[in-house]
Amino acid sequence: MPNLLTVLRIIFASLIALILIFFDSKIAYFISFILFSLAGITDYFDGWLARKKGQISDLGRMLDPIADKILVISTFIILMSNNVIEGFNAIAAFIIIYREIFISGLREFLGNKSLVVKVTKLAKWKTAIQFITILVFLGSQVINNFYMYTDIINIFIEFTCTLLIWITSLISLYTGINYLRTSYDHLSTRKK
Repeated sequence: MPNLLTVLRIIFASLIALILIFFDSKIAYFISFILFSLAGITDYFDGWLARKKGQISDLGRMLDPIADKILVISTFIILMSNNVIEGFNAIAAFIIIYREIFISGLREFLGNKSLVVKVTKLAKWKTAIQFITILVFLGSQVINNFYMYTDIINIFIEFTCTLLIWITSLISLYTGINYLRTSYDHLSTRKK
């Protein structure tokens, strides 16, 4: 069951990508918001169920971070291509994307050396904040221009989105550097 929830998260990521590539409308963003929320719920429950039922598996340990990265990276890329994330915020999005790809490569490399770098609590919080940031960007496209005081609402939404994406990028950068520091001894050893 936990692995099924993880696979479901990958399916949700694919659906969000398809919807936002082909339909750039409030309805598309609303559906994507719902799907992304469901994906976030599966992220919580797959780990919780695996621990509670003693169903932690190597497949689950491999799939879970992959599903998270597919969900986060694909959604950020599409939000940038639809000009929802633009300007300096795109730099923050690229920092997040590059960190996710770099850490995936680092984990794969260290796996060959039989070293497991454990996920820290801050890294778990980082994933949660990434999810919240993406939900705010998706939601901003749904509630945009719905209110009487549109300018004030839009300024507030834009400020919130900018603040969240930069906080997320800085936490991503910090946790990425921590992973690198933790694994430095294994990266710097030379073959004899």
